Amino acid sequence: MSATACHLDLTRLEKVRHVGTRIVARCPACAEDGGDRGGHHLAILPSGRFACAACPGDSAHRRRVFALVGVSRACERDPEQDRRWRDGRARERLAEQDRRRLVDAARARRAAIIARHPWDPADVWEDSPQRIDCDLVESDPRHFLDALFPSDAVLWTGEVHESGQAGRHAGRWRTCREWCSASAGERVGPMVAPAIWQPGTVSRAAANVAAAPFTVLDFDGFDGAKPETPEQLCSHLAASLALIRWLREGLCWQLAAILWTGGKSLHAWFHSPAPAVLESLRITAGALGLDAGLIGRPEHPCRMPGHRHANTGNLSRVRWLQLPQPVEIALDMRPFPNGPKQLSLPHEATE
Repeated sequence: MSATACHLDLTRLEKVRHVGTRIVARCPACAEDGGDRGGHHLAILPSGRFACAACPGDSAHRRRVFALVGVSRACERDPEQDRRWRDGRARERLAEQDRRRLVDAARARRAAIIARHPWDPADVWEDSPQRIDCDLVESDPRHFLDALFPSDAVLWTGEVHESGQAGRHAGRWRTCREWCSASAGERVGPMVAPAIWQPGTVSRAAANVAAAPFTVLDFDGFDGAKPETPEQLCSHLAASLALIRWLREGLCWQLAAILWTGGKSLHAWFHSPAPAVLESLRITAGALGLDAGLIGRPEHPCRMPGHRHANTGNLSRVRWLQLPQPVEIALDMRPFPNGPKQLSLPHEATE
């Protein structure tokens, strides 16, 4: 691509990478509204022509892209800038190859991991630090919060839409102590975010998260296929428990809770690991039957125990729960990182 053929300044784009003969990047016009976080919309052809997959044929959108990152005239080539650009693209290609190898290895070894780490539901029940033999532990959302969070932690619980309006939604943010002492008639849930929030928060936005003590893994189906029959559901839940056991015992992740949603999935609450370790799991999430959208997003709502599933009518129930943490440990919460800094520990994601 010549200096005059490229109509966009690649150095001002995000998530730039080569896909075949094209260059793909985050669309700067979509990014203005927080869109295209994955960096898939903008495509640049070898000729220099470009388009946004989210707004095909939209000339106004293309003009906005050009206004943000366009090059209006030809300029002399800068050899040093060209070298830095080539080096950067080479690093990105190597990182993408590493990610693909990690995913392929996880998918190839998944069956062996499941076979080596069986965890029968009865053994899960027996292994729980808190005995799951009463309604208090199994289905009380207040007890669930009390076992996981320090008493002064600001928490959000409610319906997914209850966020963003100070006049209507401020009451959905309270300390753990306040939620646990709420009267029987007050609604606690049905969802909770696994985050600790800044005081005065009224919006469940990532910028308002003060700490992310937990990472919640949603085992929603392997290779994009959700269980449909009772036999498939039984097999799916058994495989999910095996993977949870592998993370806990094989990789030494600290388990906090296991919740059956009342539908087709289990939620495993883990104490958040280091960002690089979490990133290795995010990359392999699809291969391991996990919803990647929850990983590293503590602002995302998760189901609480004791509430009925909208599709099945079944109550969500705790299947494993840690003992309440000592105050000096509970207060030592890891701040929510701005984002993973690197990929690491690939052997931990594939065993």
